[in-house]
Amino acid sequence: MEKSAYCDNLTDILEFTGGRRLLTVGDVGRYTGLRDVRTVRRRFPCFQGKYISAVDLARALSGGGKPS
Repeated sequence: MEKSAYCDNLTDILEFTGGRRLLTVGDVGRYTGLRDVRTVRRRFPCFQGKYISAVDLARALSGGGKPS
């Protein structure tokens, strides 16, 4: 089940971003509907500097935990 949700999330994220695999806080906010940058960063602590990968975001959204 988790793998299916991950694949669905990744596909949706890539469609939303036009295939971009590195997303900014603003991108994630627009995708999730979260408006406050602090909330986005708290909810998705896997940001590396200014970016999060589409893979890490999909994993976080599907309940896959923090990436290693």
